[in-house]
This record gives sequence, structure tokens and C-alpha cells, in this order.
Amino acid sequence: MSWKENLLDASFRGIPLDVADENLEAQWFTSQHGTPYKQGDSAEDLGRGGRAFSLRVIFNGPNYEFYLRALLDALDVLGPGELVHPIYGSLTVVTRSMNVHHTAERPDYAEVALQFVEHTPDEPFFDRDLVWTAVWSAYAEDETTWQDGLFDLLAKIDSLVTEIQSWIGGGWTGFMEKALGLPGIGLRLQQLRSQIMGVVSQVVSMATSNPLSAFDPLVDLARTPTEIRAVIQNTTPSSSRELLSRGGVPATVPGSTSLTAQASRAGTALLISARQGSEPDTSVIPDSMPTDPVDAASLALVVLIVTETALANAQAVSAVIEDEAATQTLSPGDLESLVNLSRSLIESAILLHRRLYGVETALPVIDALRTMAGLIQARARSVILLSPPLVERTVESPASLRVLAHRWYGDHSRAIELSRLNPSLGSPYNIQPGEVLRAYAK
Repeated sequence: MSWKENLLDASFRGIPLDVADENLEAQWFTSQHGTPYKQGDSAEDLGRGGRAFSLRVIFNGPNYEFYLRALLDALDVLGPGELVHPIYGSLTVVTRSMNVHHTAERPDYAEVALQFVEHTPDEPFFDRDLVWTAVWSAYAEDETTWQDGLFDLLAKIDSLVTEIQSWIGGGWTGFMEKALGLPGIGLRLQQLRSQIMGVVSQVVSMATSNPLSAFDPLVDLARTPTEIRAVIQNTTPSSSRELLSRGGVPATVPGSTSLTAQASRAGTALLISARQGSEPDTSVIPDSMPTDPVDAASLALVVLIVTETALANAQAVSAVIEDEAATQTLSPGDLESLVNLSRSLIESAILLHRRLYGVETALPVIDALRTMAGLIQARARSVILLSPPLVERTVESPASLRVLAHRWYGDHSRAIELSRLNPSLGSPYNIQPGEVLRAYAK
């Protein structure tokens, strides 16, 4: 597998980095010994010096100053820190140099040249089995750093959703106009029309209060994404219980019988991965958009459905997480499950846009979706950190949850909390000695 398919999300001390290019340098120390009247020297290898990692990092967009400021603060921290290199993985480094470059021709844009030197020479290098990091985490570990940022989480999510919807709506219109202009398309107009209407009708049928009025999708191009968007937004649940049960993600692509086999298989596989909160299967996504208009229209419909489902669930999950910051009712595992749901959907949407439309064309959508996933993950992490650490405690004598809550915390009302942290507990009123329960440390 090449580095193109295996890049890691780069970061330094938890600050995400968009790396434009990188360079690895190292120097070996040698001792040379010459012999009189003999050509050449004998050279002795005295070992390698520290590896130097040079990165050119880009900050772009209306909020680039927030991330740039976070990086500058991280660089000012004395001592070694963790660099997650996009190719070489997790490294312990110290900062050697930094250069920030702005230009008048590119507002809301900065390039930062960074050079780091490895701190621990005996640390395993390029060992991908040991590499991963919590990307998009808030810097400086304290809650005020996140809450006092340049934007509010929910407002940012809403604005990103609006931007992405305008992009994919415009892309859909441009795609259809291009398809209709291809030679020989006249014979396929009816096939395209029935295909699009079949999918839109099935999507609209998910909301009984939103009947579909007839329209010609080949004439009213803008209405297709509008219909799909409205229904998905209205049918996405807002409660944590329904979100955890995956009530907002269909098991199959609506109207899959109207799609080509390739599009139906890809969309269904991605939705199944999202329901499981797992990494999407990249093998089901074609490497490019097919040249055949009917096949291309099918995949474009899948892109619309998956992207709108990701946006709607991201909004709902972010609202639940924000409510948790005020009143905690979910366990850390439940919060993690919600984040995994949102992240899997967003990653599926990113992969579809990247593969079918190309990185350059889809970059605005991809960047915004990545930012949205990062915001949700960072906020969920900060909410989880509001609670004490989770530990496993062993029951020493027969008791109920209320008795245990009184013994461990001096507050019997925290039995509800213990029940939430141990959903598989069979007999909350008759817990036997030796039972191991998850509980907060304090």
C-alpha cells in the first residue's frame, strides 16, 4: 500500500496540521583515517545524528487564525512533544525552527515552515502498529481553551452544513447539465428520469407528512437535492436514545432498486458501516465517476443521500453532546458511540467525493467535512473529561445499586449513574460479591 492510501492525520501536541510537503534529513558521523602514500581513506561509522523532520503546513479559511494561534502556543511549550507525522507516525521531537509566511494575494491563508528534531534516538521509528493519536483534540487540556475559542461549536456546525449543502447542490446541477449534453443522451432521458424519481420517491416516503408532488427532475434540477435534504433533515432523530439505536441511518439506500447495481452496493455498504460505527469499506467505491450517464447519476444520488445523512446526523450528535456538557446523562461509551456514528458517516461522504469527483474538485467539501468531524470529536472529548476517570470496582458483599452508591460515594442517588455505566447488569437489586462494575473514580 502506498503512502497515498495510508497517510495519518498529522498533528503536533494535538494540534491538527495540514501538511503540504515534508522532508526527512539525517547526518552520520564518521572518522576518517588516511595512510601516507596510499590513495583514499578508511572511514569509521560513528553513528547517526538525530533525524530532522521538515514540514510545510497550510492554514486556510476564515478561522485559520484560531488553529495558527493554537500551533504557535504549542510550539512555545518547553520540552519535547508528540509529532504525528503523516508518513512516519508518532514521534517524540523538539522544535528546531519555525517560519510563518503570509501574502497579500491570499487572505485567510498562511504557510508555516517547521523543523523538528527527534528527541529519543532509541524510540521505534516508522512502526505503524504503535501509531495513532486522538486527532483534532483541543489544545492545553483545559476546558477554557476550547470554550474561549473564536467560534461556538453549534454555530460552526450549522454554517458548515449550509456551505456543504450549497456545494453539493451546485455540483449536482452541473453534473446533470453535463450528462444531458452528452451525445446520444436522448434515448436515456426517460431512464434517467425514472431513476431519479424512483430514488426521490423512496426517500420522501420515509416522511409520511411530506408528500411528494410531481416534478420533472431533468427540468427542475435544483429540486432533487432539495427534496432529499428536507426529508433526511426531518427524519433524523434528535434524542440520544434514537441516535444510539441508529434510527437516523437507513439500513439500505432508499430507492436502491432504481439504482445501478454498483451504486446500490456502494451506498448500502457505507450505510451499514456507519450503523456499526466502523471504518467504511473503500473497496465498494469506484476509483472515478463512470462515463455512462445512468451509472454516474446513480452514484451522484448515493453521494447526495450519504452526504445529507452525514450532515443531519452531525447536527443531531453535536446538539446531544452540547446538552451533555450541561447535564451528563450518557456514559463515556455512549458518547464514543455517537462520535463513531458521525465520524463514519462523514468519512464515507469524504471518500465518495474524493473518489468520484477528484480531490481538487471536491476539496471544499472534504475540508469542511473534516473540520466538522474534528469539532465533534474535540467537543465530545472535552465533555468526557468533565467526569472523573472510569475505573472497575469489585463488589465485596451482596448489595443493590443504591447501597453501592452510598458505600462508594456517600450518595445513594448516584445509583442511576451506576446503572447507566453498566447497562448489561442483570440484577441491579441483587448484586453478588465478586461482580466487577464500571464506576467513576470519585
